[in-house]
Amino acid sequence: MLKPSSISAANLHRRRQMNAVNPENHPAKLGPRIFADTADIAEIRPLFEAGIINGVTTNPTLLKKAGADSWGSSLSILQEILALLDPYPVSLELTELTEAGMLQQATELASLGQNSVIKVPVGGYQAVNKDYDPFTGLKVLRVLWQQNIQTNATLIFNTTQAFWAANAGATYVSPFLGRLADYCYQNDLPEKTPGNALYMVEDHKNSRDDQHVFNTEYVASGGATKDAGVRLIHEIVTVFANYDIQTEVLAASVRNSVQLSEVLLAGADILTVPAKVLMQVADHPLSSAGMKTFFEDSKAFTS
Repeated sequence: MLKPSSISAANLHRRRQMNAVNPENHPAKLGPRIFADTADIAEIRPLFEAGIINGVTTNPTLLKKAGADSWGSSLSILQEILALLDPYPVSLELTELTEAGMLQQATELASLGQNSVIKVPVGGYQAVNKDYDPFTGLKVLRVLWQQNIQTNATLIFNTTQAFWAANAGATYVSPFLGRLADYCYQNDLPEKTPGNALYMVEDHKNSRDDQHVFNTEYVASGGATKDAGVRLIHEIVTVFANYDIQTEVLAASVRNSVQLSEVLLAGADILTVPAKVLMQVADHPLSSAGMKTFFEDSKAFTS
């Protein structure tokens, strides 16, 4: 759990260097943007029309859930979302895994609408094929930046990945906060310090070749395991503030409404949130109880 006292004033300086989200006379002109993490137009439309969201993120899994069963039907769904959200950004994820294939597909997706943002996985290529170039994502991000195509660097799980994606020219970086805690719960050795699946250095020479340095000790073991993802957002934002990096930090893999407050505290520029969670943002049991009381008492004033 982050405490307000631990948040650097540099974060506010960083926000002031970036484009305002709302009009100049709006009381939250520098506030974060909220995106819906869905490809279901029936979920997107009411949220957009209510002014709850000003962007959308999609991926192949979400497109499949929305009814896409081919590349052609995926493009049709994406075009509908882009048209509805225009001029607000919609992230469209690449499915090709070679540099040439990804760049060709990026051109196709970018042509669907001027508000297209191309979603590029930063790493993991050799998990699919050991012969793939591990730097494919970074190379694609650089080329698309040179072509003035907006990009969203996805599948980010540590600050190193976020920095190199920003250095390659990414418009947004998407750390997946929920999955970090999941990984620790599933892979931590119970006899070791919590977070050891992400960070464990017991022998500085690594003579047993068993060190884990996938994340910093702060992220992995700096508090409750459930908060590892929020600490990652805080760490990335702090590093970006240190170097005045204006790539926006898009907090992804949000699991509940409390995490929304936590990543806001950590300084996220954008929150991408499942529609189910967004539908709950106005809810609180005390709000419901208070509304019932006010409604009952107001009956005394009806004529």
